[in-house]
Amino acid sequence: MGAAFFIVLERDIDGVDTFIDGKALSRSIDALDQAAREQGVRPLSDFFSIDAEEAAAFLEGEDADMDDIELPELQQFSAEDGLTTVSALLTHPAGQSEGVQEDLLECQRLLSLAAEQKLDWHFEIDY
Repeated sequence: MGAAFFIVLERDIDGVDTFIDGKALSRSIDALDQAAREQGVRPLSDFFSIDAEEAAAFLEGEDADMDDIELPELQQFSAEDGLTTVSALLTHPAGQSEGVQEDLLECQRLLSLAAEQKLDWHFEIDY
């Protein structure tokens, strides 16, 4: 099945489906992050965060010893910052491969809507 990246907006937008496949982004994250650095924009992996309670629940399900783990606070990012990275990646060969381009276009669609609504966001990973 594999991992998939998905966008989490700080709140829902009525009538907007936020689903993206995200599997191609997951498979290509190293190349995409390198492409972002080459273009002088923030790498996609810098936009990852998770709510501490959700992370704790996941780790407890994996039998992790929570006494030794300090979980960071959830970070949210501006839609404009995400759009800058996504737009740059869409012009780079790493962002034009099959599946990756479709995922990036879906990110661009969602982040554009988030920018219009002045909403922050972050990426999460589904395993």
